[in-house]
Amino acid sequence: MKKKAVLLSAVVIVVLSFLTACGGASPTAKVDLGVMDKGTYKNDYFGLEMQVSEAWSIQDAEAMNEIMEIGKEIAAGDDEKKKKQLDLGDEKTLNFVMAFKYPPEQQQPINPSIICNAEKLSFLQGVKTGEDYLESAKNMMTESQMPYKFDKEIYTEKIGGKDFDIMEAVVEIGDMKIMQKYHTSIMKDYALNFIVTYFDDESKAEIDTILDSIRFE
Repeated sequence: MKKKAVLLSAVVIVVLSFLTACGGASPTAKVDLGVMDKGTYKNDYFGLEMQVSEAWSIQDAEAMNEIMEIGKEIAAGDDEKKKKQLDLGDEKTLNFVMAFKYPPEQQQPINPSIICNAEKLSFLQGVKTGEDYLESAKNMMTESQMPYKFDKEIYTEKIGGKDFDIMEAVVEIGDMKIMQKYHTSIMKDYALNFIVTYFDDESKAEIDTILDSIRFE
């Protein structure tokens, strides 16, 4: 998998994994990664179900891990302390779903994506709400190598009947404008995240179709 093709997604995942890496707890044994079958993802622990078109490129565990490793290289550079923090973030984060409209190695200029993961929280972190989590994310993102812009305040919407706090970000690289939305809700001592990337109204509509399919028991 070519580094240029996965640069954006790698940095996105690593930034979110890195938010509260210090003092966090390891995921509990009873939480699993859920099951993806014919475009339907189910996670019994969170009571979550989500539909992703089988035409999309749904990454397996090996591919997700590869992207994480590339992301750590990008985010940490030669900073050994930061690399250790990122490694700790890996231990606390469960990656459930990563899907792109096109295979990342094709290097399509417009390639919408969705990522679903969860981070185990500790009371030492002081994160009580999705907004708390996203404010920490915002601070980390401004320190990353990606030129993020935040034009809106964090707001709340329902996804699958649950309240999620939402943060919007924009990255401009050359003539390309990349739009991202981070959806976070605190559930069962985890920060459950849906991270989406889109480029225009058409790709946003495709992402919205996936988000609209989300259901919680």
